[in-house]
Amino acid sequence: MKRTTLRIALIIALVASALGFIALNSAPSMMQGEDFIVREGESVRGVARRLKALNLITSENFFHYSGRLAGKIAGSGIRKGKYRIAPGSSSLRILYALMRGDVVTARVTVPEGFNLYQIAARLEASGVTGEGEFLYYAFNPSHARALGVDAPSVEGYLFPDTYIMPEASDARDVIALMYRRTKTVLARLDSALLRESGLSAHALLTLASLIEKETAVGSERARVASVFRNRLNKNMKLDCDPTVRYATRKFTGRIGYRDLAYDSPFNTYLYRGLPPTPICSPGLASIEAALSPETTDYLYFVSRNDGSHYFSKTLKEHNRAVQYYQKGIGGGFRDDQRR
Repeated sequence: MKRTTLRIALIIALVASALGFIALNSAPSMMQGEDFIVREGESVRGVARRLKALNLITSENFFHYSGRLAGKIAGSGIRKGKYRIAPGSSSLRILYALMRGDVVTARVTVPEGFNLYQIAARLEASGVTGEGEFLYYAFNPSHARALGVDAPSVEGYLFPDTYIMPEASDARDVIALMYRRTKTVLARLDSALLRESGLSAHALLTLASLIEKETAVGSERARVASVFRNRLNKNMKLDCDPTVRYATRKFTGRIGYRDLAYDSPFNTYLYRGLPPTPICSPGLASIEAALSPETTDYLYFVSRNDGSHYFSKTLKEHNRAVQYYQKGIGGGFRDDQRR
């Protein structure tokens, strides 16, 4: 990186000297900095014209010819992205920044359990990319296939993490960056365990996404995974509330009987098996739990209303737990799973 930077600086200095237009390199008087976006595929002439129109450079021709010549010598030109041009920046300083790719970046944290709608809103709020543009490509089957995702969307394939991303990015670049992180995570999993599980990468991420949304208690993830695997093995419906939330896009508040009857392939109260895609971006802990569930006979679990869950082997036991924890009745119920 240091060598490249020095090379570009020397090339620009030589270009300026060769052109003999040093006077035209003077900076216009700017009271404050200015944000400037270089569009994808934009020519040096087009950039120079817009910089001059914004009074960010003194001479359009000087910038154009300097950029053309420097690009030929360096073998690369100006780079797309959003730049912050400081007051007093000369034409050559601006050209140097644009050739180096000194774009404005944002630090973006995507938490575990965020779905595509939530990721899109977070990215737009951070100035990284537009919400609408992101959702268009994220839910575009053709774009998913182009990335190598055999699914109608990239839901669940964008790894939750903290990223440093250029502002005003193309949504496709953002999606590709986050998907590469997921591929790296999957490649590091135990391949023998993955074969033994009988799960495809898609099924693994889908199951992990259900686990991610069902519990935030780390010690419960593998147990929740065992419930889902046991129910799948018995061809029972998963009855997973978060899939209903995803189907109805009712991400907050309580869900009622009408929501449970909402007809969608994502509604696991109506349809057997896993939903068509993940319902969120699962973290590594949930992926590992889906890959290595506990060995149990549990088929049910219910919230204790404190973030943890009570697990049951029979419907009768489960109904008693529901009465106790969700309806406040059944005083004789004994919870021997608490530690």
